[in-house]
Amino acid sequence: MRLERYWPVAAIVIVGALTLLGWYALSPRLAIAQLGDGNIAPGKLTELYDRERVRSAFERQMLPQVETYPPPLTKGVILDAMSDPRAVRAFVVEPYGDWQFAAAKGLPDEFITKERADVMPRILQTSENWELRRTGFDEFVATPSGRQGQKGNSYRFERDGIGWRLVAIELTTTIR
Repeated sequence: MRLERYWPVAAIVIVGALTLLGWYALSPRLAIAQLGDGNIAPGKLTELYDRERVRSAFERQMLPQVETYPPPLTKGVILDAMSDPRAVRAFVVEPYGDWQFAAAKGLPDEFITKERADVMPRILQTSENWELRRTGFDEFVATPSGRQGQKGNSYRFERDGIGWRLVAIELTTTIR
């Protein structure tokens, strides 16, 4: 039996295995990077996350008092703002920040007021480092790991073909 006949098959298997390992190791980081990319239009960001599931996850984190908020900032408006593509991007860019800052990015234009000029600018609490915890082949949870002793939001992704979709953001504080 001649072994030279099996080299092409072995090479294909090795390349396939390396490709799969590369995807498994690198694609979660790509998913996080895409959601935080300021160059991607908000309309394109909606392809990277499941808005209804993210909205539902936020709703589960709300205290009952949010139900009683009077117009114009009702529970529905707050949930819509928090699940808006611009807000989701802000949650990823600033995983240690207060949820109100990210939610403000998703508010309708009529709710946005200009910031006072005499207020000191806020320092963004960003992270370049992410800890990935796999919960199987089809799911992972990303948490920022750039600050010792400080906990950031958690981002749960599910596999969507060969890509990933954000399905929930678990905040460090409840929505009140």
